[in-house]
Amino acid sequence: MEKAMTEYEIEAVVREVTDEEVAFYSEYGWVMMKQLVAPEFATELLHVGKEWRQRREKEGKSFAGLALDETAEPFRSFMFSRRMAKNATRLVNRKRFKGVDIPLRYRIDMVLLKLPGAAGSTYHQDASEHGSDRVGELQFWLALAEVTAEMSAMRFVNRSHREGPLGSVFNDDKGDLLEQYPMLTTELGVSPPFHYQPGDCTVHHGYTVHGGPKNTTEKPRWSYLFSYTPDDTRYWNGNNGNWGSERKRMGDADNPIVSLHETDKT
Repeated sequence: MEKAMTEYEIEAVVREVTDEEVAFYSEYGWVMMKQLVAPEFATELLHVGKEWRQRREKEGKSFAGLALDETAEPFRSFMFSRRMAKNATRLVNRKRFKGVDIPLRYRIDMVLLKLPGAAGSTYHQDASEHGSDRVGELQFWLALAEVTAEMSAMRFVNRSHREGPLGSVFNDDKGDLLEQYPMLTTELGVSPPFHYQPGDCTVHHGYTVHGGPKNTTEKPRWSYLFSYTPDDTRYWNGNNGNWGSERKRMGDADNPIVSLHETDKT
């Protein structure tokens, strides 16, 4: 087991978010934070994360939950540090409603690998898929190695977090949110293509629409996804891994359609 890092050691390799980054996140629903962590620390996370994935694959287990495993340090020290708790709390900013900050809970974390040629990511809203009952959930996406736009770097629809839930698209046959709302990016705009260096990190709001293209390069894409949610958030059955599975459309018998079209009236 690797030794846990002290707060002093964490603060030497992880910086605080800036006022400008907090304001940008509030306005756009996402923000790029250059060198949130030191490049050498990102490289260390990559080394440990690769070993974790290999071990879990042999055991036939999920790749999620590094920060809950003491043998996967320094992930636990990093995600549960006071520095990162403060960073996430500032971005959530529930204090503006309650007068006090809300404690955050660990939601999930995983080291992600997207191989050369891998398909892109469906445009969706995380909170719509997870089933949270209020805003506050946020996802950090940390580059563990260089990630170019062509390597399936994520794109975000600007200010889409202000639109509320636009629908669950996983386990659905209606396509992603850009297909369902073809004027969404025309109306709101989209983030520029990103080029991450190791240690660069984007964070996005639970209702920010996001996705990405396929990895068209010959290089694998390595990243670390980690997420927090306010302590007062409720999920179905206390489980945030619903992914739309419990949502069903209403039926015509009990909930008939009210149509705007004259030809549909009886």
